Amino acid sequence: MRGATLVVTTNQPHPSNWFGRDARPVLPSDVAHAIELALQEGWTPTEPGSPVCLDLSAGFTPSP
Repeated sequence: MRGATLVVTTNQPHPSNWFGRDARPVLPSDVAHAIELALQEGWTPTEPGSPVCLDLSAGFTPSP
């Protein structure tokens, strides 16, 4: 059985960004933190359903 997918938006630029902005990899601890938050918000990974979006983009500054 497949459950609802968790989609996380971070406040980090993608490592392959074209603007040359410094980027750091997403670490296992970052993934664990996102999963913990999503579970607290009610995400049930074993239940089928639409993707669940978790927005952790606070503080992101887009490139001009």
